[in-house]
Amino acid sequence: MYYFITENVFGLNSGTEHAAARRTNMFNAEGERAYYVSRNYNRFLNRDLANIGLTPAESINMYDFFQGTLDVERREQNLRLLPEVPLDKYHVDGVSANYSVIKHAGREVGRINVLPATVGLTMDVESRDIRGNIVARENWDWRGFKSSRDYFHPDGSVASRTYFDLQGHPVLEELWMNVNGQLAPSMWQLLNYKGRKYQFNTEDQLFLFFLNELISTDGDATIISDRHTLDYVVADVQGAKAKWGYLHGVHTDKPAAPGRGHVLNVYRTLLQDRADDFDGVFVATPEQQQELQQRYPHMTVRVAPDTAVAATHDHQKAAKPTVVFVGRFGPDKRPEQALQMMAQVVQKVPAAQLNFYGYAPDNETLTNLNNQITKLGLKDNVTLGAYLSRQDLDAVYAAADVIVQTSSAESFGMNLVEAMAYGVPVVTYNVPYGAANLVRSGDNGYVVPDNATKQMAAKVVKLLTDQQDWQAKSTAATAWATEMTYSRAMGKWREALK
Repeated sequence: MYYFITENVFGLNSGTEHAAARRTNMFNAEGERAYYVSRNYNRFLNRDLANIGLTPAESINMYDFFQGTLDVERREQNLRLLPEVPLDKYHVDGVSANYSVIKHAGREVGRINVLPATVGLTMDVESRDIRGNIVARENWDWRGFKSSRDYFHPDGSVASRTYFDLQGHPVLEELWMNVNGQLAPSMWQLLNYKGRKYQFNTEDQLFLFFLNELISTDGDATIISDRHTLDYVVADVQGAKAKWGYLHGVHTDKPAAPGRGHVLNVYRTLLQDRADDFDGVFVATPEQQQELQQRYPHMTVRVAPDTAVAATHDHQKAAKPTVVFVGRFGPDKRPEQALQMMAQVVQKVPAAQLNFYGYAPDNETLTNLNNQITKLGLKDNVTLGAYLSRQDLDAVYAAADVIVQTSSAESFGMNLVEAMAYGVPVVTYNVPYGAANLVRSGDNGYVVPDNATKQMAAKVVKLLTDQQDWQAKSTAATAWATEMTYSRAMGKWREALK
């Protein structure tokens, strides 16, 4: 079986999580059993899996593994039906849509907080002392069972957390300490795992133990490390048939100057410090493969798709000429250049709309983008949209006329592949590594020189105003995306894994 190693499914996921999820979908659809394996404790994991297109059967989380809750079906737990708060002993008063208070003999002894976006479902139950200070908090999983309990010091700081199995028995304990002025977990203890007690000083030590247990009966286990903060853990895993790392990003600080840049710190474990503990590295393009092989001649580097699509789809014409930008609004993605480009587009196509979908790394970035929109007079033409689930993003692609990419570098370009599956032509800068592999300029879109906002704007205008040109590029985009459908992409993966 295949195990793709990640930290979590986050509220705002990067391309790393999406790529690992897509690969999990594809492998399983093509008859190769694969799991999206995550380390972090996440009571909302089963809800969040759907946002990146995964099913619970495709996921193995470390905490669920030890709690014995991997395959629990969801059961909504109404806050007024909690067995821990019997109504013949306590009185529950609804205060707002967000929480209710628990009273005993007229005194408030606790609070039940409501699961967001639900009506009366339990998120957690707080116990409070006579002064109103929180003493303990029982945390409920999104699937409707008590998952853990936090205990607090008198000053309100966390002292420990106990994790439970489905029957309410404690299975794992986490202790917190003040280390160099920072309160943080300092010990994890499995209380009765296979009849024994195990103690770990870090969460990653526990994660290593978990991974070794997970594959202990699988003589054909292949591990791919997707989240590179965990490479040093994967390096120590014993008994795997093969261990690989996948580079979802550019690996140096100067991707435009092959051989000259410094390897980014996050990749040093995989590429340098523990390279001998891996069978090799996967990348998305021959260009990145060549650069790595020049830098590390003895390393096995193979090319395998960083994403795939289940199928291609029909395009639906939008009400207005629509351009989309999909991805983080970070400095490496250069969203400000997309705005500069759009200021030139609206001079030729006043009704054109540029919609951003993603998230900013911080509030300052978002403020700066809004200020730039105002300064360029684009308030009626630009929308900074929210981060979307895969399903919602598919609806965006289906009605977009053009997708633009202004990144300083991209190892691939998952967003471009997804858009082309809906017949959306691409206009992108000619930057390492993905542009030349994904877009044949003049065929399924246009590639313009880096930083050339004027040329990018001209190509976008052409696609928005020349229906014949747009149709030709759209047809070619769909045809190209066919090469990235599951069956064809899986063939490339099977070859790379030989």
